[in-house]
Amino acid sequence: MEEKMKDNQKAALPYWPRGLSRTLAASYVGVSPSTFDRMIKDGLMPRPKAVYGRRLWDVRAVDIAFDLLDGGHTTKMGEGEVYEFSA
Repeated sequence: MEEKMKDNQKAALPYWPRGLSRTLAASYVGVSPSTFDRMIKDGLMPRPKAVYGRRLWDVRAVDIAFDLLDGGHTTKMGEGEVYEFSA
């Protein structure tokens, strides 16, 4: 039987907004902001979206980019995409 999380356990989980600042986006993937900048320059991470003068990274785009690191790639199949990864 699956255990339910207690309220204090839910509060301990990290909250990531949909739009991440540069610093949060870097933390989200576990690197420093300067390494994140280098990953963007090298095409490993997406470019930010401009929102009222702010630069924000879409957490979903960052997730996909992270999934594709180290040899992963996508294949279009019908309406969606299938993510494939090399071993």
